[in-house]
Amino acid sequence: MSPVIGHALVDGTAYLRLAGELRHDNVAALELLIEHWFGSEAPVPRALVIDLGAVDFLDSTALGLLAACLREARAHGLPQPLVFSTQADINALLRGLRFDEYCGIVERAGDAGPPVATLATSADDPAVQSSAATILRAHEALIELHEANRVAFQPVVDLFKAELR
Repeated sequence: MSPVIGHALVDGTAYLRLAGELRHDNVAALELLIEHWFGSEAPVPRALVIDLGAVDFLDSTALGLLAACLREARAHGLPQPLVFSTQADINALLRGLRFDEYCGIVERAGDAGPPVATLATSADDPAVQSSAATILRAHEALIELHEANRVAFQPVVDLFKAELR
């Protein structure tokens, strides 16, 4: 399935719906959305709901951007975000990376929100390709989510820091 990054902001609640295979080369729009939601220009959402029910694969960059989103929600004093995910392997991955310390994981199907607008995700479009800086920030967010993630992701952080010098 092609990657999908859908979003909506309804009555102060930010909804994020992800689907397909989300990788470093098709998630740049997600970073921009997070910056929009939690940046200084727009009012910060009052709650966050994430639907991962149709996700086939998340690479570490996509996971890092989700981690950054959850950390921003906490930093802005939002109630604990809800993550809807019916796939056991995705749920095990989220728990293994300590996402459950930042969000409630709902493991049953249900309506996770309103219809969403879809952002461009084509890996062939240079405008939506993630940069080395995006990949670096995403992996730093995974490490900051929980110190236990450092062993897995510090080599990636070191590599991209060296590349950006």
